[in-house]
Amino acid sequence: MADDDETRARPTPSSAPTDEVGGRTPVAAPRGVEVDRLRAGEHAATVVTLARAFHHDPLFDFLVPDLLSQARAALTFLGSAVADATPFGEVWVARADAAVVGAAVWLPPGAYPRGAVRSAVSVGRDLRSVHRLGRRIASGMRLYAEIDRHHLRVREPHWYLAVLGCDPGWQRRGVGTSLLAPVLDQADREQVPAYLETQKADNVPWYRRHGFDVVADIRATGCPQMWAMRRDPT
Repeated sequence: MADDDETRARPTPSSAPTDEVGGRTPVAAPRGVEVDRLRAGEHAATVVTLARAFHHDPLFDFLVPDLLSQARAALTFLGSAVADATPFGEVWVARADAAVVGAAVWLPPGAYPRGAVRSAVSVGRDLRSVHRLGRRIASGMRLYAEIDRHHLRVREPHWYLAVLGCDPGWQRRGVGTSLLAPVLDQADREQVPAYLETQKADNVPWYRRHGFDVVADIRATGCPQMWAMRRDPT
């Protein structure tokens, strides 16, 4: 799931890598922005930033049309994704003047599928806002089952970009590219693929510029289309 600054619109730990790796063009963070792993005490700020990024998003608009209820649901569901990924140490954030302005929530190789225990914990977190889907609960369940079905086709260890988002005030300024760079460079060094889903057609060409290709159209009856994308290492 992604809402990127360019489309809508970890090297040294405080910035994107400066050395060319695997043929990728070196990426520098925008002026005044540093990119680093999530620090203790930044969970709430990261979740709020992601919720702002996904406000009026096509998927959230479909699942929770009422905008006030949608905002509350986004905090729950995105908070659940961040909480699930945090123990693996691969949640990357962009900071400007110490404020979190974007985040990339990655699961490293071996962290997906989640397994019974982590899945149960995630469901428990999500239950706080499942009722906000109302009549769309069944549609949401069909869609997420289809998302998992396609993802499970990726048999080899891979990096999974669970969420990417940027505060609306920082979109179209290169923050999303800087957030992707550390893990994509690591994936190239280790020769490991990366995988994601996006719910915006406009995101597809942006991810293609970063080496991803569409591997599946994700369709569930009565639900918006999504795209599964994979990036093989360079």
